[in-house]
Amino acid sequence: MAGPAATILIQTLRDPQATARWLIAQDVPMSVRWMAALLAAILSMIGLMLAVLISPETEPSIFTALADPWFGLPVQVVSILLLSVVVTVAGRVQGGQGRFADALLLVSWLELVMAIAQALQLVALVILPPLSALISMASLVLFLWLMVHFTAALHGIAALGRVLLALVAGFVAVVVLVAIVAGILGLVPQPTGP
Repeated sequence: MAGPAATILIQTLRDPQATARWLIAQDVPMSVRWMAALLAAILSMIGLMLAVLISPETEPSIFTALADPWFGLPVQVVSILLLSVVVTVAGRVQGGQGRFADALLLVSWLELVMAIAQALQLVALVILPPLSALISMASLVLFLWLMVHFTAALHGIAALGRVLLALVAGFVAVVVLVAIVAGILGLVPQPTGP
């Protein structure tokens, strides 16, 4: 499989596991993997900033906070790293031998694919807002589908249900851990009185 990014994108949608194996087989340098992760984070950040500009919120929210590059970009990068760790560990507990470096590559490619879905959602938000909600739901399904297949390909696991359960458990563990750390650091908003 070779060719422009569009060909790889189409192949990703048709056969995500074959695409994942092909990406891993390219054996790209670690520096390229880090650059791909950073590019994915930047594109996601730009998409979020545009979404806030197109549809500004009257009250500050987590989305407006994430649209601030000084806060949002580090959060995007850490999210990609955490997701790569979850993909690595989720496969390892199922007996897989996938490496973090390959997980980082696959998660970065997944985030780049999702940036395209985010761009479609932004266009729909301007042209036909109800369609934007449908694209958002379809993007979530696409994300989960690709994540399961990429993880299965990375670790050589055939049972997709087991992979899904391991990923869900990993996500829950990360959310709990982040909530605990945020509470310790005082980043969780305190409830206000009546």
